[in-house]
Amino acid sequence: MIKFMILDVDGTITDQNRIISPDAMKNIKNGIEKGLNISLISGNVIPVMFGLKTFLGINGPVFGENGGIMYYNGKIEKFFSKEKPFKFLEYISTISSATAYFTNQWRETSAAFSMDPGDVEKVSTEAKKWNLNIVDSKFTWHIMNQGENKAYAVNIIKNLYGLNWDEILVAGDSDNDNPMFNLPVKKACPANATNTIKSLSDYISPESYGNEIGDIMLKFKILP
Repeated sequence: MIKFMILDVDGTITDQNRIISPDAMKNIKNGIEKGLNISLISGNVIPVMFGLKTFLGINGPVFGENGGIMYYNGKIEKFFSKEKPFKFLEYISTISSATAYFTNQWRETSAAFSMDPGDVEKVSTEAKKWNLNIVDSKFTWHIMNQGENKAYAVNIIKNLYGLNWDEILVAGDSDNDNPMFNLPVKKACPANATNTIKSLSDYISPESYGNEIGDIMLKFKILP
């Protein structure tokens, strides 16, 4: 029985323009009313995640920066430092097209940037030298510390709520969701997911961009 559902945000409960799906909002509300706990884990910053928690009525903790920071029970907890990711971004900005995102002013554990596709291999090679990870969320590139990922956040939720792995359902669409899709949890994705996410999923919904949330809840018997 699924007790906890963990959702990515961009591309999972939103469309291509990052507008939240009305169908996703309705089914998140329905799931919570049925006794389901729901959390959000996103690459976005914690002020955005706090806003989503408030306006969507999310009843579990929310995580920003791909699991590097959490808002829970009225408090913000940081699990990693932004020092090394920010230094790396400053460096690659001098050797590539990497350009910092303005949202970095609110980041506490990672850094976000854009770059030309031709620079991906060069920047990836440099990240390995720095013992950092870079990942593409489809909307932006993220620089993260080793161990900073969505699986880290799922483990925190599991321990906080005393859950078994098979009581957790995760849903996501992009490669920054890979770490939590490699855990022994139940996994589902929308039709717009990457091929890697689809290959790791227990269920691939025929619906996309938020409209799959209700379908996934039906599949896993969260909603009748």
